[in-house]
Amino acid sequence: MVDRLNRLFRIERGEWPKLVQFGLFGFLLQMGLGVGFSAGDAAFFGNVGVSALPVIFMLTPLVMLVYTGLFSVLMVRFSLNHMVMATLAMLVVGGVVLGALLERSDGGGLLYYALKLYLAMWYIALYSLFWNYTDAHFDIQDAKRLFPLFAAFCALGTATGALIVSLFAASVPLSGFLLLWAGIAAATMPLAHWLGRRWPQLAENDVDGPSEQGGVGAHARLLADAFRRSRYTLALTATLFVTLLLTNLAEYQYAAVFQQGRSEADLAALFGALYAAANIFNLIVCLFVFNRLIARFGVRNVAFILPFTYFAAFGFFFLSGGYWAAIAAFFAYHAVLTSIEYNNQNLLFNAVPSAIKRPLRTVVEGMCEPVASLIAGAFLLYAAKYLDLRELSGIGVMLGALLIAVVVLLRQLYPAAMARNMRQGWLNFGAAAPGEAGTDEAGTGEAAETIADAEAIPALLAAAPHHTPRRRREVAAMLVDFGETAIPHLVAALRDARRTQAERALAARALAGLSYAQFAAQADALVAAELDAARRAMEGAAKLAAADDASGLAALLARAQRERASAAVDFLLELLALRGLLPNADLLIVSLHSANAKVRANAMEAIETGVGHALFRRLAAILQPRDAAPVAAPSRAQLVALADAALDSGGPVEVALALDMLHARLPAGDFARRTARLVRPDMPDAVRRQMLARLAMRADEAAEDGVVADGAGRVALLDALRRVPQFAAATLAALADLAERASGIEPAEAAWAGRTGDGRRFWIAHGDLRAVASRHPDLALVMLRVQDGRSHAA
Repeated sequence: MVDRLNRLFRIERGEWPKLVQFGLFGFLLQMGLGVGFSAGDAAFFGNVGVSALPVIFMLTPLVMLVYTGLFSVLMVRFSLNHMVMATLAMLVVGGVVLGALLERSDGGGLLYYALKLYLAMWYIALYSLFWNYTDAHFDIQDAKRLFPLFAAFCALGTATGALIVSLFAASVPLSGFLLLWAGIAAATMPLAHWLGRRWPQLAENDVDGPSEQGGVGAHARLLADAFRRSRYTLALTATLFVTLLLTNLAEYQYAAVFQQGRSEADLAALFGALYAAANIFNLIVCLFVFNRLIARFGVRNVAFILPFTYFAAFGFFFLSGGYWAAIAAFFAYHAVLTSIEYNNQNLLFNAVPSAIKRPLRTVVEGMCEPVASLIAGAFLLYAAKYLDLRELSGIGVMLGALLIAVVVLLRQLYPAAMARNMRQGWLNFGAAAPGEAGTDEAGTGEAAETIADAEAIPALLAAAPHHTPRRRREVAAMLVDFGETAIPHLVAALRDARRTQAERALAARALAGLSYAQFAAQADALVAAELDAARRAMEGAAKLAAADDASGLAALLARAQRERASAAVDFLLELLALRGLLPNADLLIVSLHSANAKVRANAMEAIETGVGHALFRRLAAILQPRDAAPVAAPSRAQLVALADAALDSGGPVEVALALDMLHARLPAGDFARRTARLVRPDMPDAVRRQMLARLAMRADEAAEDGVVADGAGRVALLDALRRVPQFAAATLAALADLAERASGIEPAEAAWAGRTGDGRRFWIAHGDLRAVASRHPDLALVMLRVQDGRSHAA
């Protein structure tokens, strides 16, 4: 039953407690707001009338200016948890005081103006508070699955509050409903306190950003800088602004129709029923529709739904008018805006500068709607004297068309904005190191640039795994300068699955620069083949991980196959970036390997935005494998088959581990027959040495320095290094390079000391550590994390 619910609502195992607790928090906040809004709107329109609505629109910015300024300052000085508790306390006090004033008043109009402004303030403030708070606890990939469910809780809360008003409007006075709202806020405080203690907030990026430094003045400068430099922030603000202009116009239109011929009690019943119906619609959309829309069409495409809805609603008002047009405008505002647009805005805000996302969101939401209300109110005060509802609807149609145009711009800017956020904490391993020479260990120095001989291309590609990232780019540019004679060699290398991912990625870069048409002709088939290979590697790793193997070789081979699948995806991202579908491939790759959940999720969002739904689903199955059914332990024959398959598809480290597994499980003659196909002129040196040792053509023997260099000795070093915290998260390829530098004699220079499983000591000089780390950014990142406790991206 639980598994069916998980599949229906797309919830992962173990997420229910967090989901229910945050959902209940949103439910209580919105239930109180539903009570206050339904009763307050009925009282305002019944006692003052729709003619006063433009005045409210004009006064709302003054109220929100005070609230937003105060809230922004307090958010800088205090934690988000403290702000939640302070807001709930203000709700309790405000409800009690306003309820008491209304109970004692004689129904004067000024108090109803104050009530409507009070409702307008909390409508914006509670929305901003809840989603700021929730966003701090979830990354964008989780948000796309879970935020619609939170919105469903909120819709259910609003519907519950509206139904309470609708049922008891005839017997309970307005002051009673305000006191009920205060009571609900008081009941929410223990839950808010528990959430703050139970669930830690997620960091926005891999480093301590500006949001964690400076005071109010520093944040104000950062906010101004965001508006000045980020076109996406301006486009998102414009989207919200025009949306709110249309929302205010829609509210005026339907309110003018609904108030005709109805008493306060009739309006309370009507609004209660409409709010309840709209929020039942919201509940259904949030539970079953929105996350599927996002998964199918993506965040930036779903942004078009509300503009077209408003365009259609005002077109209906323009063509026919009347009660049903008012119903359409009401549902565009309280249904589509709430269930789809607001949920999508929560995701769109992930692309604003992450360092100041929360204060920026508070300012944008806190002031965008009031300023829009001010403009709409001033316009309606003037237009109400000269324009009828049909003419106002014509203006709404034009604003709807403008909103569609703004969203087109927003859609174009979204991918680049996500990419800029991923650069927070990015260490540029492509830059030249101090004192770096033009020649590296692979022997491809500046002299190679003068040869321009296409026959040198295989050797240049073979050296790619030994290059630094910067040197790989230089070699790619050098290969482009070889001209068209290099194309056959590059195409052959790109198709050769036996080559390492570094070699093939270098060939892809050079080929795309030399002949994009040739590259594009190969890319689609390569993407499909690499995806299949990565899927098979993940399946094999799952079976190996379930093996009962005391030697630990099965676990090492499983890890090597997972890393091969990860390397295949990295190669795919390189191909897709060269095709122009994705932003900087290096940035995406290191972001996917970040220890920060939000950075990883932002990278996934950037990929999904670029490659489309079908391809992303296949990529996501490898990048984010879901919990699968337990895998049975493989038999001896199955283990042999898995190791045998690794001989053909694996890299040097994986093949070396597979050779050890086969050697331990097969007779000597069978082992020789199975591994004979590996013998070829270009076989990697590590595989050659391992085979020689295992075929007893070169026995395992200690090197001069006392460290066993071949066979089981190399595997023992690899196993020892992977158990060291400083190196554990690095790839096996990086650890294998380190193992090659190990010495059984302590060097005279500074060195790192380790011990194998059988107790033998070995050392790796610090200079060798730095040299290997310069070629393997994953190793450099692990070492940095151990040194300063942070989770860098490369």
